[in-house]
Amino acid sequence: MIISPPFLPRANAQTEDAYLDAAMPEHAHGRYPLSHKLAWHGGLHLTAPARGNGREPVRCIADGTVVHVQAATARPADAAAVDAHALGYNGWTDNGCVVIRHDTEIGATAQGAGVQVRFYSIYMHLGEIRNTVSAGQAILRKAELGTAGSFEGTANSLHFEIICDDDNLERLIGRRSGQLNTGANGRTSSIFGEMFFHIPAGTQVYAARPGYTAAAGTGGAALAEELFVGIAYTRGDAVVTSYRADGTTLAAIPAETDAAYGLYRESGRVVQAYRTARAPVVPCQSAVYELLRYGRIVGPDALTPATVPHWRQIATPTGRGWVNLNATNVHMFSDADAPHWAGWDIVEDTVGGDSRCDVATLRTLLDTNGDGINTEAEAQARLADPAVRAKLKRMICKFPTEWHRGNVASRWQWLTREGPNGPAQANSLSSGTYLNASSFPAFQRYAEALCFWEAANTGLPEAHWHFNPKEFIRLFRRCGWLSQPELAKIYPNRAMYTDLGQDPDAVKERYRLSINRVLRKYLLNTPLRMSHFFGQAAQESYFFMVVREAAVGMAAAFNGNHISIQSEANGYLQITPANQQQLRYFAVPGQRGYYEGRTGLGNTDAGDGIKYRGRGMKQLTGRYNYSEYWVFRGWLDRSTFHAQWFNNGTPGPVINNPQIAAEDPYNAVDTAAFYCAKTNIHRAADGGATAQASNAVSALVNPGERPPAARRSNETLSSYRVLGDDA
Repeated sequence: MIISPPFLPRANAQTEDAYLDAAMPEHAHGRYPLSHKLAWHGGLHLTAPARGNGREPVRCIADGTVVHVQAATARPADAAAVDAHALGYNGWTDNGCVVIRHDTEIGATAQGAGVQVRFYSIYMHLGEIRNTVSAGQAILRKAELGTAGSFEGTANSLHFEIICDDDNLERLIGRRSGQLNTGANGRTSSIFGEMFFHIPAGTQVYAARPGYTAAAGTGGAALAEELFVGIAYTRGDAVVTSYRADGTTLAAIPAETDAAYGLYRESGRVVQAYRTARAPVVPCQSAVYELLRYGRIVGPDALTPATVPHWRQIATPTGRGWVNLNATNVHMFSDADAPHWAGWDIVEDTVGGDSRCDVATLRTLLDTNGDGINTEAEAQARLADPAVRAKLKRMICKFPTEWHRGNVASRWQWLTREGPNGPAQANSLSSGTYLNASSFPAFQRYAEALCFWEAANTGLPEAHWHFNPKEFIRLFRRCGWLSQPELAKIYPNRAMYTDLGQDPDAVKERYRLSINRVLRKYLLNTPLRMSHFFGQAAQESYFFMVVREAAVGMAAAFNGNHISIQSEANGYLQITPANQQQLRYFAVPGQRGYYEGRTGLGNTDAGDGIKYRGRGMKQLTGRYNYSEYWVFRGWLDRSTFHAQWFNNGTPGPVINNPQIAAEDPYNAVDTAAFYCAKTNIHRAADGGATAQASNAVSALVNPGERPPAARRSNETLSSYRVLGDDA
């Protein structure tokens, strides 16, 4: 899922949270999920940010299908006509509306089945809708929908909702009700964002970090209460936060500087410690990398031994200390689980069938003096309290839509029985009701003029789940999992594929699951880092079509009186001036190939050049680099590798099947991401979506290419136009 805010002001080197606040400025007259009257409010009222002399247009937040369009009623020219109009209630309100259905993916099962989700976005109070928006049409993220209109006289206002049904709530957050079960690990079919660890009471906490291979330290103290430890990788750093079960956090500890950039290096230190200790079993670095990245293994490489410790310094109620996050009593989760200690809560109010909140916990939260009566003054004060808003913003609430025209009267009649000082029948000091019987018809006419809901519009039941839309977008912007239509927009030139007899959809789908899994593992799944990955892959693998250099699998041979190249298909290709530049990579009798004996590649034996030619999306090249990758994956023992490699020029280890770096889709992608981690390409990629940053990445990917191929930067910028927020 790639998702963005409904307004896209240009970011100015902001943090993600600051950007979302700038893109989605909230108005006090429309907070989520309650109004001052304790009526359910299914979305947020946002103010369109300034754009030059005007305002930012309203945009589609994710790829989808338009399911409903309600054109805005023209505003009367004179004030008297506005006052007399149904939409002139308390000032003019625009009733333009667009509803969009979004079908996408947020992960995949171990068997490769996509975690498919469906949700809807609702854009209300549109003053104008673009004539390019019509029901039934497909629509892309960032497409303009129209302009924010007025709400009760306040201009530039947008009512914005995100909703779903029961089944999709479970797919989106992994459950339909209650809190997470902390006695078992969270799901791995969808895993992203902050990683969390449930540390039970009684867990040993040590003042000093134990050794890399030590499962326990000495002189530790038992943790007096359960804690939840979160690890969030932000650019290059790791931020470690300790949460109590109620969501409060302990004193912050300094961020682990460059921990994200250094995951490859740190995982190597762990493995080396096992070698130094002459452990009977040395874990493969790929699995240790995942242990540090996720806290658990979600990929194909097993962690052996499974008890490799994962030491982190955390905040505790009594100070800082070190805990083993891979202990047997620790369970792991991620943002994809919407954990309760991170503020997520699930509440239902579907019994009464009206638009008033009857959830006791929420009414109590807004009851200042504890008398059981919720006055409007109390609600206004409490809803303005940042601490209360923090508790409310991550509540996922099920209640009937406020946009059903057919039952406005039954849903809102309570306004004539309850007033600013609470229910009239329960409070002798009541100053009356919110609305009296004579004024209710005007309110009903106004509400009905705004309504659009029909089951046919969405296929959703009238009572459904509502998310705070800003928090939904904040959460799923951390996902970075590309659906089939989203990846299809990368390298959009279909003729480039068909000219070579390739089906572009089939080529991309062959690698999509592996791309998602691998980029997620190596923290390459932000729009910026993905764009640089795709920009480099466009050159290195020719848009995913060539994951093996000289794709026919050429081998050197004599053929008569000239040097030729024998293919695996038993065909012959004579070297000519036109193709000599490409084919000089490979050794042939009587001359050295370009890759034979090259410094750094480690090709020492005759035929190494072609045997260890470029493969994978980065074109892993040379005996040395293949050996490094084989060791990383645990397919080759490092101690044997070193003994052979550095023994007075003794030929290096023979890797019997280098083809698996190209033929297996996961390996083809993983070899490229491995190289990114090994050379810390992340840091260069974080330089921005610019040609200059792309050139810095290119210098690491292919140092010998000077200047870098223009295709690299062109495709990086093209990919970012698809994946980034720039409109």
